[in-house]
Amino acid sequence: MDIEIKRLTDIPVAKVIDAFQKAFCDYAVSFGRRQIESMLTRRGYCRSLSFAAFDGDEIVAFILNGRGVYDGKESCYDCGTGTLPSYRGSGLAGRLFKESLPVLRQAGIVDYILEVLTDNVPAIALYRNAGFEVMADYRCYRQEAGRLVFDRPLKLDNISIRHIGYENLDRMSGFCDFVPSWQNSLESIRRAQPELIAMAAFIDDKAVGYSVCDPETGDITQIAVDRPYRRKGVATALLSEAVKASATASVKVLNVDARCLSMDGFLRSVNFEAGLSQYAMRKRIADR
Repeated sequence: MDIEIKRLTDIPVAKVIDAFQKAFCDYAVSFGRRQIESMLTRRGYCRSLSFAAFDGDEIVAFILNGRGVYDGKESCYDCGTGTLPSYRGSGLAGRLFKESLPVLRQAGIVDYILEVLTDNVPAIALYRNAGFEVMADYRCYRQEAGRLVFDRPLKLDNISIRHIGYENLDRMSGFCDFVPSWQNSLESIRRAQPELIAMAAFIDDKAVGYSVCDPETGDITQIAVDRPYRRKGVATALLSEAVKASATASVKVLNVDARCLSMDGFLRSVNFEAGLSQYAMRKRIADR
């Protein structure tokens, strides 16, 4: 097998998406082309830090890396690692990873972050052997929009929900009980604008909660309420407006920290169902 490893600097995104769909054709979650393109944008896909194995002109395996600042450090995020079914078991993912590390170090990357389904035992073992450690345990929730329950009354007067600009999210980030994952971080939200919709709940001119949603996918990216105003129907009202703004039959909330019982309780109270779970794993590749 004559396989060549190359950076993806000059490779069109359309060709990368073709390979992504082929590699994940038997995955637990299906991906449309528009969804993949949006995902790569939001996760900071960086072609110069991404690699692929080529058999002739065909991409047969790849590591697609995003770049950004996470937890205060210059970081790289694995947007997707995949191998076409007929090329699996040939060690291509390991070769790509080995090729990428020196390039990431040279680019000033401190942490390498990825996510993996908790039931993907072989992949978790592979990542552990490569030096990755679990940094977070995430739960994912999903429900048909029509089956969500929004009957919790508002217990506050003079409250209104209004669309807001992304620049207003920083001052409300302290409402969250856990650090959002890479794909739900404020940096990722800014990359995705103007695709996402941000709303806040106000009492007069004071913001007491907010939500960010993707109307095309039904993804509730962030939703949080300031502690003194919880259990008063604010989160339910925000979620209801986010669902109205979405054009999808189902709604999902991905990467909720498993330790966050408050969010789990809220989502279950409006009839979300917990589904897939995954680990966020991190490898320190530079001492900075």
